Amino acid sequence: MIAAIAAITILFGCNNTTTRKKPVLAVSIQPQKYLLEKIVGEKYTVTCLLAQGANPENYEPNAAHLMNLESCQAFFRIGHIGFELAISNRIKSNNPDLKVFDTSEGLTLIEGSHDVGHVDKHNHEIDPHVWSSVRNVMRISQNMYNDIVELDPKNKLYYYNRFNQLASELKSLDSKIVQILDSAECKSFLVWHPSLSYFARDYGLKQISLETEGKESSIKGFKQRLDKAAADSVSVFLYQQEFDSRQAEAIGKELGVRIENINPMNYDWENEMLSTARAIAGK
Repeated sequence: MIAAIAAITILFGCNNTTTRKKPVLAVSIQPQKYLLEKIVGEKYTVTCLLAQGANPENYEPNAAHLMNLESCQAFFRIGHIGFELAISNRIKSNNPDLKVFDTSEGLTLIEGSHDVGHVDKHNHEIDPHVWSSVRNVMRISQNMYNDIVELDPKNKLYYYNRFNQLASELKSLDSKIVQILDSAECKSFLVWHPSLSYFARDYGLKQISLETEGKESSIKGFKQRLDKAAADSVSVFLYQQEFDSRQAEAIGKELGVRIENINPMNYDWENEMLSTARAIAGK
């Protein structure tokens, strides 16, 4: 009896240890975490460098973040966020065996100003917000699937089935957004930080941003953009949670437009895309 109890205890103890020691993958931002979890299911734990609600523009990874990253099987970059380059360089020196995947491979990227219709041809900075496009995310998810199969080929069928389900959900989401935006009276929208360039490109919209390349516009530039929004009969101003809501209300009142809060870094990525479309369409 004692031997049987001991065997059962060891068995359950091993199962719990296995659960605790599930292999870990790291991603840069919350929307990636949402997508990668859709594909890997119960096979991996997915950890995210950027906490929910954090701002990637001022994020600086500390030693603890890097130590946690180095214990992962792989790091999935979103592609062009500033802090990723610094992390990748430090990883190469501290843990050269860690696999680093760039999930933005194969995407058609936007260069110059994030503000569609106002491209600075002398500035070749890549717009990093590739996940704001459902059609981009279709390719990002394909890249994630290919990368995870490289890491764990024995479970390829498991990942394949989950990836196909995700691909079907993305096609449905794209169709819903098209339907929502078809009824939008105005195809231009005002935004504080230009995080929706790819979204605008996908659906034939014009993004007018009050910030350019991570910097506030000059007083003259600010007025020009507000005048442009007024000339286009913009009906909505989208602002992120880190932007002062009182300023947003003042801008909305000056232009006589609705103000809507968006969160491009939201883990609940699918609902965030739908909410953004509804905000632009006024639904």
